[in-house]
Amino acid sequence: MFHRKHLSSARRAVALFVRPNAPRVQLTLVVALAVAVLSATEPLLLKAVVDRLTAAQVRGTLGGLVASVTLFGAVLACRIAGNALQTSRTWAVRLNIEFQLRSRVAAKLSVLSPRTQAQIGTGGLRHAVDVSAPHLATAFTDIAYGLTPIVVYVALSAWGMARLNGALTAMVLCVVPLPAIVATLAARRQTRRDRMHQRFWMRLWSWYGEVLHGMATVRAFANERAEERRFVRRVKWAFGSIQRGIHLDALVTSTAALCELLARLAVLGYGGFLVVDGQLSVGALLAFLGYIGGVFAPVQTIIGLYPTIRKAVVALDAVFAVLDAEDEAPDVPDARTAPSLRGEVRFEGVRFEYHPGRPAIDALDLVVAPGQTVALVGPSGSGKSTMLRLLQRQHHPDAGRVLLDGVDVRGLQIASVRRQLGVVPQEVVLFSDSVAANIAYGRPSATRAEVEAAARAANAHEFIVQLPGGYDHRLGEGGRGLSGGQRQRIAIARAFLVDPAVLLLDEATAALDTESEHAVQGALRSLRAGRTTFIVAHRLNTVRDADRIVVLRDGRIVGDGAHDTLVESCPTYAALVRHQLAAPTSDAPDEVSLVRVA
Repeated sequence: MFHRKHLSSARRAVALFVRPNAPRVQLTLVVALAVAVLSATEPLLLKAVVDRLTAAQVRGTLGGLVASVTLFGAVLACRIAGNALQTSRTWAVRLNIEFQLRSRVAAKLSVLSPRTQAQIGTGGLRHAVDVSAPHLATAFTDIAYGLTPIVVYVALSAWGMARLNGALTAMVLCVVPLPAIVATLAARRQTRRDRMHQRFWMRLWSWYGEVLHGMATVRAFANERAEERRFVRRVKWAFGSIQRGIHLDALVTSTAALCELLARLAVLGYGGFLVVDGQLSVGALLAFLGYIGGVFAPVQTIIGLYPTIRKAVVALDAVFAVLDAEDEAPDVPDARTAPSLRGEVRFEGVRFEYHPGRPAIDALDLVVAPGQTVALVGPSGSGKSTMLRLLQRQHHPDAGRVLLDGVDVRGLQIASVRRQLGVVPQEVVLFSDSVAANIAYGRPSATRAEVEAAARAANAHEFIVQLPGGYDHRLGEGGRGLSGGQRQRIAIARAFLVDPAVLLLDEATAALDTESEHAVQGALRSLRAGRTTFIVAHRLNTVRDADRIVVLRDGRIVGDGAHDTLVESCPTYAALVRHQLAAPTSDAPDEVSLVRVA
């Protein structure tokens, strides 16, 4: 069931998450072993009590019966107390390991590259935190505090049975391995099924998360029942597969129970004959029957560990798939804190590929002076947003350099760079918190007065004070209840509050109606004042007041200048203008006036 890769992963997991808890783990293991030793002595003590009782009945005197009963009771009491202590300590170890696992995975999620996030998917990332981490913690404690004491108990029990009668011991030990053999044969099929289930649930919850996020679209096309049927059909298939796995597990468990029954019947039959023949005492026969239950119960426990181990094997793959995944452009070892930026930006011979052999940016050179506003335009996939990602150090260039104030961003600590960048995206992310907390997200220490000042600068104060609770109004998931323009103005207020040296506007008004766009554009003009600004836009009227328009195509700059010049000198830009004139929108008059001026 385990391959070399799984053993290597298991050793790595122990080193990362178990070794830091070594003292607590070792203490709990000592308690578990002590409980196993006490449990193994119980049948022998029971034999002594029964034999003393038989002797007392013959002699008519208690003799050593009281002492035997007292010792037997003391051992039972110690075992009960030990079980309670073991349970408490085991849970402490399990929860601590699970906490460390979840913390490590969660920390990794915050630095995953966008490419890795897309590959693993939301369902896979949530599965690693919500399901795989608990499975690993449970598997470790079940194996460490279940398997090791069981081995000790079975060894002591075999020794105790051998002291009582060698023939009966041989009969029992011949039957004991059978359940484990059956479980081993079933394990490979169950492991394949568990791995298939993991992939299935990851894909299912990723898909269903998309459905919930896009419920407005689902309802718009009256597809509620269709999506419901699709979900039910997939879950029904999964439950059917789970049920088949349960049938197989039940078969393995039943095999173990049948083997125990056969062993008991054999011991009762042959042992009873030995008792009648005077070769075995009644106490010894009772002790043997106790050992049978004691030996097969651990075997059942071991069989019960198979599902746990199977899930742990799959969970190891899921957790280490996240922990070993590509980070987004991590800090180099000697990275230094970025000083206060003036805002000069340089791209020097930059090349970057998402896929080998297909550059998204190729041999790109660009110099932007502090305070200058540069619009990036071009067809979809031309590299506009990739330039902003490189500037934010979401990726490192495959060749060339990106410099801020003459310093390669790779030599600067990523957090110190991003604190001086203001980003206003097309799709604003708002959290289920107050309006004030959402504005202060990039600077949580801001005072209420500073938050309100940022909102006023973003033309957001007027609609905020009309909300129930004003700045303390709690937004729904994703800013539910606010219009697109209102969400954008909160994002602009968020950027005002961090007071960035460089401003990145990535299609910040593309999804807005004309009225909302005018309100947002006014706020953006205020925000851009005195800052180096990059504007990514498809609608050309939104970039007409930029200092420069940089035209990109296939990752290269094919035009750089003012609108009038580019219409005459840059075929790509002229084609964009003609395309927008051929498909007029509410902004078409502005586009037409631009062309007529040219």
